[in-house]
Amino acid sequence: MNDMPPSSAVTTTEPKLEKLALAAGTVVFRQGSPGDAAYILDKGKITIFQQVEGQRVELDSIRPGEIFGEMAVIDKSERMATAIAAMDCVVTRIPEPLFARKLDGTDKFVRALVSMFIKNIRGSHRIFVRRPRSFRDNVKMIRHFATNIRRYSVLLEDRKLGGEMHALVDQLEEKLSQLAEVGSRANDKRHDHIVEDADSSQVGMKAVLGTEGRRVL
Repeated sequence: MNDMPPSSAVTTTEPKLEKLALAAGTVVFRQGSPGDAAYILDKGKITIFQQVEGQRVELDSIRPGEIFGEMAVIDKSERMATAIAAMDCVVTRIPEPLFARKLDGTDKFVRALVSMFIKNIRGSHRIFVRRPRSFRDNVKMIRHFATNIRRYSVLLEDRKLGGEMHALVDQLEEKLSQLAEVGSRANDKRHDHIVEDADSSQVGMKAVLGTEGRRVL
C-alpha cells in the first residue's frame, strides 16, 4: 500500500478543492491520523477499514458521488479508520478550513444535528467492531440500539408515531435495568469487551432546539 502524497497545492488564504488521481492501493488516510480534509469519490471505489486486535475489519465501501473522511473534520478527532483505493480512483479533496467554513454557514440546528449523527456513528462502530463477551456487554449493546431508536423517534415528522416509539423505548430501558440487576447476581466473570462512552448520551441539542415544537430529547 502506498500512502497518498502530501498535497502539492500552493497554500493560500482561501483553500481550494483539489482533484486527485489515485492508483489502486493508495492509502488516502490512515486510522489515527488527524482529519485535515474530507473527500468526494468521483470515480472508482474506496474501501474503509479498521485494525482491531490485529485484524482488519472492513466497515464500508465508498461509491462514486459519496463523501468520506468527513467525520474527523467535523468533530476534530482522529481518523477512526483507514481509507484505501480499491482500484484506480479520482477523488475531490476538500481541505478542512473550506469544509468548516461551509458547515459554519449552515443553520445552527443542522450543525447540531450533524454533530449528533457523528457521535452516534462513532459509538456504533466502536460496538460493532467488538464482539460482546460478558452478560454486561450484551446489555450495553441493547441499550446502545435503544438510544439509536430514541433519537430516531425524535426526528419523525409523525409526532404521534414518534411518541409511541419513544414510550416503548422507555419501557425497554426499564426492563433492561431490571435485566442488568438480575444479571449482576449471575457472577459472570467474563471480561467486558465493550467500554461505555460516558459522553455517548450527551446529545447537546436542547439549547439549539429550545421550545420549538416541544421536542422530547
